[in-house]
Amino acid sequence: MFEPPRVLDAKALLDKAFRRATKATTTKGRTREERTKNLAIAKVQAAGDILATTLESYIKGFPSLDRIPPFYRELIDVTIGVASLRKNLAAVDWARKKSLELARALVRRIQAARGSTAISAIRREAFGRLSSVIGQIDSNLVALQAARRPLKSFPDLDPEAPTIVVAGYPNVGKSSFVGRISTAKPRVAAYPFTTQEVSLGHFDVGYTRFQVIDTPGLLDRPMDQRNPLERKAISALAHVADAVVFLIDPSETCGYELAVQQSLLDTVRDLFPDTPTLVVENKADLRSSGLGRPTMSALTGAGVNAVLAEAVRLATSSAPASVHPARAA
Repeated sequence: MFEPPRVLDAKALLDKAFRRATKATTTKGRTREERTKNLAIAKVQAAGDILATTLESYIKGFPSLDRIPPFYRELIDVTIGVASLRKNLAAVDWARKKSLELARALVRRIQAARGSTAISAIRREAFGRLSSVIGQIDSNLVALQAARRPLKSFPDLDPEAPTIVVAGYPNVGKSSFVGRISTAKPRVAAYPFTTQEVSLGHFDVGYTRFQVIDTPGLLDRPMDQRNPLERKAISALAHVADAVVFLIDPSETCGYELAVQQSLLDTVRDLFPDTPTLVVENKADLRSSGLGRPTMSALTGAGVNAVLAEAVRLATSSAPASVHPARAA
């Protein structure tokens, strides 16, 4: 979804700027002193401009937190921290402005200087002060570099496509189901919280492309006690679901009793009463509760087509994705 630029740390950024600055040349000037002055001005201007434009590219390369949809803003808050990202981008913007300000001020001093010794001294001062400014944001640059990876892993959702979100307790078979019906290749393992990210897959019904989202497992507990993985799942349910497929494991081989799974279902329904929810018993090859719910086995494929057909019906009968109320920024 997002492709932030590669961010250099302070040392690498300064090396880049000063290396370019040393290549700046000029032949202007009638006297040796004028040529020395103009060359010093060219080098200082080049260093300041390169620092400013590079820092500006970092700012523009990261998503605007005030313009992105709520789903992505919440994912950023869970994985990186909205406040932290704002702080780091603000520090970079301060350094950008300061680099331009310093370069301009020191160019004016070079213009007024007399003698090559004074000119050289101001040029060295300029490079030293620019180094100091960039050094002050080294930790911010390192933090932005670390933020690139989670941002690049966010699913690229089409806001126009109907979206089905698969939810439930850990290890109930969500990833197996999503992997069977869509292009997604989620990791499947016999232990809980295998799914670490919100994973996106697609499938087509006629001429309509559907999105299906595999979410990390949820536990039935208050929101303030949920871990970052659970908060990702809640964000998907809150902001992008046209329909929810809630999986229950009646065999309890997931490690959670049927009663607590039912309690989580009640919680999800209370939190999102306007989102159509299809409750499905998975692992039907092992056991059924006998409560008359749709059953399937994501492992063998039995019953999966019928579940998918009903999920498609619910997703297309709810509000169209293009006018989904929770997707407005």
